[in-house]
Amino acid sequence: MGEYAIESVVETVRSATESLAQNKKLALKTEVAKSLPIGLGDEQRLTQVLLNLVGNAIKFTDAGEVRVNATTANSHFAVSVADTGPGIPEEHQARIFEQFHQVDSSNTKAKGGTGLGLAIAKQIVEMHGGRIWVESTMGQGSTFRMELPIRAEYRKSAP
Repeated sequence: MGEYAIESVVETVRSATESLAQNKKLALKTEVAKSLPIGLGDEQRLTQVLLNLVGNAIKFTDAGEVRVNATTANSHFAVSVADTGPGIPEEHQARIFEQFHQVDSSNTKAKGGTGLGLAIAKQIVEMHGGRIWVESTMGQGSTFRMELPIRAEYRKSAP
């Protein structure tokens, strides 16, 4: 655990996923608030979480854009990944963070994936004392949101 800049986490993920977005002719947009504080946490694991969210957004979006936004609110970082993909049915929204739960559709099967990513993402976010959730409207896309304490009391295991 150490100090990290959320800007560099977003930048690392942007540069790692830019070509994937370009291959699908998607706009990948990042918006990071000015002069954000330095966070305390595991930069590598938080980068993995954001990489997973952006990677999924690109994978399931066939047209439009993926937008990453980072700001602060109430001594937390607020990070969101929004896409213009197909959306996630309401009945699946709470369960997609469970291990091995995957929205069972031909779209998901065609795109591939293990179903493990979001469960691990949730565990990492919770180890930082934060929370992660999704807001989605069918046919309009999904927004995954994370709230992370800027000064995380990093716990070795999830609560």
